[in-house]
Amino acid sequence: MQNQGFDSFRLSTGGLLYRLFKLLHIQKSDSFSVYRRIIFIVSITWLPLLVLTIIEGNFYNTNLDLPFSYDLQPYVKYLFVLPVLMASGVITDPLIRYVIESIGTSGILGESNKSKYYEAVKQLAHRKNSNFADLVIIIISASIAITGVVNLEKFDVSSQIRHWTVFHSESGVHLTLAGWWFIMVSAPALQIIFYRWFWRFYLWGKFLFQVSRIKLDLQPTHPDLAGGLGILKNSENAFIIIFFALGAMLSVSLSADILYTDQKLDQVIPIIIAYIIISISVLTIPLFFFSHQLAATKRWGNVLYGDLGYRLSRAFHEKWGNLEDETNGDELLKTADSSTVCDYADIYNATRGMRFIPISLRGLLLQAFALTVPFLPLVFTEHSPIEILKRILQSLI
Repeated sequence: MQNQGFDSFRLSTGGLLYRLFKLLHIQKSDSFSVYRRIIFIVSITWLPLLVLTIIEGNFYNTNLDLPFSYDLQPYVKYLFVLPVLMASGVITDPLIRYVIESIGTSGILGESNKSKYYEAVKQLAHRKNSNFADLVIIIISASIAITGVVNLEKFDVSSQIRHWTVFHSESGVHLTLAGWWFIMVSAPALQIIFYRWFWRFYLWGKFLFQVSRIKLDLQPTHPDLAGGLGILKNSENAFIIIFFALGAMLSVSLSADILYTDQKLDQVIPIIIAYIIISISVLTIPLFFFSHQLAATKRWGNVLYGDLGYRLSRAFHEKWGNLEDETNGDELLKTADSSTVCDYADIYNATRGMRFIPISLRGLLLQAFALTVPFLPLVFTEHSPIEILKRILQSLI
């Protein structure tokens, strides 16, 4: 793959599902086709549940503990999470493509290693187009669905509350029509999209590992404080939307526990914190592949520019350090010597400040904030918006 091919690279495309969407004219080759895919996925996941629960009388059934109209999970999963996942390529693909282009053109590869890099990009493109991976994902999702039907007696909601997906009779627990659609179609569809994105995250991690095995020409004085690899933070930003969507699913699950069990908001906070820490850790793992080269570059830079700094300081002192010469100050103003020393100090500080992973504390905090957002609505499970507004107004008085 040559440089010219980078501008058409899209990580979200390829595979059996992508080809199926193209066959059904849901996906166009030259566009993201976001609206078509969102309409299609909502039409086969959420809309049938709505229609079937209305037909069966379970949309607003006061005899149920949780009729469809009160259950937040299908609304969040199929009207928010799935559309976000279907549209995430709009954000992910340009960021990933920019990283690939930047590494290929920035000069950190050196002429001798470009062929290795192009081969790694070519392998990434081949793997993401694999039909086999999508087929395995579909089989796994189907197996989970079948297992759920076989073990219906252990179905979580049936053992706790009367739910729109199941009904009880003398012969045991049975699925409603909406329940059948939920287990056999809606839930597997969501799983397939999620697993597919996690597969692509794995492929990206594997690609970065291959790149990290190439001897890179990193520069200790680069202003990104990562030897020229600061662009890799874009890849983390690209995939955080996947963990944001997963956090939304966890949030609605926790809200159900708070609303329909004895669980309290403060009891789920450790779960939320653990999720955020785990998500950031998973996102950051691929960046650690470059730690060895970054550490070696920093050590080399500290020695090189430390020695240069000493020689520069000595030369400056020998030229301008004569206190008996009263004209030194006036003469120094006419030269660029002092500016050179200050500029060198910036270069040396950049070397000293090099990071062992190409991400800053600010970047980590922004990630933590983004991952916290899906959990903010949990506040409303114990406090109404009006109550919160009253307390805000009272604090201003």
